[in-house]
Amino acid sequence: MQYVLIDAHQRFLGTLKSEKALAVGDTFENTNAQSYTVIGLNWFKQDPRTQSLTVIPMQPAVKAAT
Repeated sequence: MQYVLIDAHQRFLGTLKSEKALAVGDTFENTNAQSYTVIGLNWFKQDPRTQSLTVIPMQPAVKAAT
């Protein structure tokens, strides 16, 4: 499925092609190694095969001090 990626401020971030259908709460990594969490799904009225995903970037894990 082809997805259009937008952020919480409705700014275009890019596109994503995924073999599996994504849902709210799913995480994925794009081609430049940035990880995102899906926070919303929006169907396009013009083309029902395309969805936009509202996403937020995931922060990299912080290593604990030893």
